[in-house]
Amino acid sequence: MTILVIGLNHESAPLTIREQTHFDAFEKKDIELKLISNPIIKECVVLSTCNRTEMYAATDNLYLAERILKEKLLKKVTKYYHKAESAVYVKINDEAVTHLFTVVCGLDSLVVGETQILGQVKRAFFDSQHSKNTGELFNRLFQQAITIGKKAHTQTSIGKQAVSISYAAIQMLKKEIPQLERKKALLIGAGTMSRLAAQHLKEAGCHELLFANRTFDKAEELAAVYNGNAYPFSECLQLLEQVDLVICSINRNSYLLDTTNVIHLIGSRKERPLTFIDLGVPRNIDPKVGELENVYLYDVDHLHNVIDSNQKERLKEANKIKRMIAAELFEFNDWKKTLSITPLIEELQEKSSGIQAEAMKHIHNKLPSLSEKEKQVISKYTKMISNQFIRRPILMMKEIASQEENDEKKVEYLSLISRMFELESELAFDVDLDHPLLHQLLKDTGS
Repeated sequence: MTILVIGLNHESAPLTIREQTHFDAFEKKDIELKLISNPIIKECVVLSTCNRTEMYAATDNLYLAERILKEKLLKKVTKYYHKAESAVYVKINDEAVTHLFTVVCGLDSLVVGETQILGQVKRAFFDSQHSKNTGELFNRLFQQAITIGKKAHTQTSIGKQAVSISYAAIQMLKKEIPQLERKKALLIGAGTMSRLAAQHLKEAGCHELLFANRTFDKAEELAAVYNGNAYPFSECLQLLEQVDLVICSINRNSYLLDTTNVIHLIGSRKERPLTFIDLGVPRNIDPKVGELENVYLYDVDHLHNVIDSNQKERLKEANKIKRMIAAELFEFNDWKKTLSITPLIEELQEKSSGIQAEAMKHIHNKLPSLSEKEKQVISKYTKMISNQFIRRPILMMKEIASQEENDEKKVEYLSLISRMFELESELAFDVDLDHPLLHQLLKDTGS
């Protein structure tokens, strides 16, 4: 089984491309359903955030699967198609696994070491798992990825003095807007980015915060936490007249604000500047708004310089995490090799359980006067005996499958064990593991 990831991110594609390949929760579910209905795709997970859209798949036909995933990834692209196509990266097996581990640890983020991606990967995986689009392979892979993501942030200093996109936006505002503490800000949206932006604005001493959201209750919650005022979403345009800056981050496929919404405000503001920070992907504000007089518009791609200057210290911790990733890759590959013997192990366990059940049946027939408690005690210990009896053969099969490099010897040893226990399951081994990448990873980290 080949593990494949196809995607694009903030490094390979500009925002004009990323917003076209962004999928909301409904689209993600629909794409996964279509992918998994194809017999070539055995398991899949779609991950779509403001900085990346990636499709992970397990397949027996790499060539066809790559074509299918690429077609789904680019299906909404109507502008700059060839540019989008050239921005797509393809990674398989060890490279794909390493990429996922790197992403979930925050090493592949716009903000190195940020923790938001860990939660996004978790949600993407659990949604896919709930929809039954993952199986044994991806359940193990993504659970392991989530675990290493947590380790990266608890066992290293990669997240020390955390820098988020929202933080970078406020840092930029502090440079661009004099006397930020005297300004009034409107935050549209009530998600993580808006919450963090509100927190950083408060810490920067911003005079007054206004909150608007499609779900008014959530706007009220944020207003209560940050001592601001909540307004219905329908009043956003009227609120623009009284604020100095607007931070926008909502999930929307069309522009919330365009030039027609903003241009009539220019005269009434009496040359008072209006600054927009658009953190949405797809963008919430028409880029042409930034061309209006006395209006300043920034999106997530404008934050690179601010972020670069704030994360140099984090890069020192990156090699520690790369060594952790190399170790996790070893562990995952060892486990993956044992997948081929899972049917043997399950058959051996079923045989053992059958023998134990048959023994209990004879005991009940021979000793009908046994109490329920006595039967439970006997059942417990006969199960213990049967489990202990097969424990060593199972460990030996796993050891042979994961550590024996010679395929002929591997088949010979496992066939012998299979004959000893009269097992009928067939052996089928993966031979697509890409060890050179693992060696290069270790070399890069000085191991």
